Amino acid sequence: MAIKKLITYEERSIYMTDILILTASFGMGHKSVSNALKEQIEEEYKNAKVDIEDFLEIVNPKVKAVSSKVYSELTESYPLVYNTLYDIKANYKNNIIDNVISNLFYKKLHEYLEIEKPKIIISTFPLCSGIVAKVKEEYNYDVNLITVITDVVDSWEWIYEGTNMYLVPTDEIKYKLIGKGVDKKIILVTGIPVKKRFMNKNIFSVRQKNTILIVLSGIDHISKDLLDKLNEYNDYKIKIVTGRNEKLYKKLSDLQYSNIEVYGFVNNLNEMMDESVYIVTKPGGVTIFEAINKELPLIVINSNIGQEKGNIEFIKKNKIGIVIEDLENLPLILNYNINNSDIIKYYNNNIKKMKKSLNYNHLSIDSVIHEVI
Repeated sequence: MAIKKLITYEERSIYMTDILILTASFGMGHKSVSNALKEQIEEEYKNAKVDIEDFLEIVNPKVKAVSSKVYSELTESYPLVYNTLYDIKANYKNNIIDNVISNLFYKKLHEYLEIEKPKIIISTFPLCSGIVAKVKEEYNYDVNLITVITDVVDSWEWIYEGTNMYLVPTDEIKYKLIGKGVDKKIILVTGIPVKKRFMNKNIFSVRQKNTILIVLSGIDHISKDLLDKLNEYNDYKIKIVTGRNEKLYKKLSDLQYSNIEVYGFVNNLNEMMDESVYIVTKPGGVTIFEAINKELPLIVINSNIGQEKGNIEFIKKNKIGIVIEDLENLPLILNYNINNSDIIKYYNNNIKKMKKSLNYNHLSIDSVIHEVI
């Protein structure tokens, strides 16, 4: 996409001096997208003032202290309850759940915005979009709202009349939003934003044959029986990343397998992807699009949790990876796939097609700002 410079650098600097990215700490995906956007904005606009704020910190810090725990408890222990709430939010326009929450918090957010006076608000969490839209409606508040959908979904919880621009993951989601009445002129297909270091495959990195990357972020347990089986396959290396789960990291590190390397939180996941044949992970939107950019086939654990179901269907439909019902099935899947070069090539080709269909290498924040302004 060619970007036409409609305004001077000085004029752009005026517009870009105050951008507020609103997010929430429910899982890591929303915050990760926020950081990726901030990175890109600051790279394109050296003098830009960009703030990332958890909206609950603004409207009610006490609620924030317990909300993430409630979210984890619902998704892990009471998925039926979570999915019931999610389905209401996803399938009904102006649903009662989001309306109640917006009515509770929009006045507090308005007070904050009156002090900060951002020129543009970027929302990476659906409820943030809803509350900002409420502020715009109730106070006739003049601010540009960009909503970034962080899973492969077209849920109503993301869609509000006060939105100036939607950044969506795929063409299919774009057309679904159009079907729900969103003007096609304010929808841009961008993929899910990822940090620059994930944007391209390192062509100078030699992929170690049969290296499997297992990312256990959001997974609290992996059985010793599974580890024993994985350790037996000496023809490929297993690398396990536990993320911020220090308890799991210590447990796995203490086992000391000869063919399994265990890592905690890492800053070089992009490099580890470059060395891998497959990535085994949960079906999080950000991880999926990091893998797409790295042209790395996925093995994902099936999920019946709300937004993750959309991500699973996306993987299946585009044939960019394998969906397994249980992590314990991994050795069987690897045995069949790892030694079959045709299968690996098949998934690689499909991922390259998907990557090419996105605007990652052409779209810039500059073009988005032009569209919004």
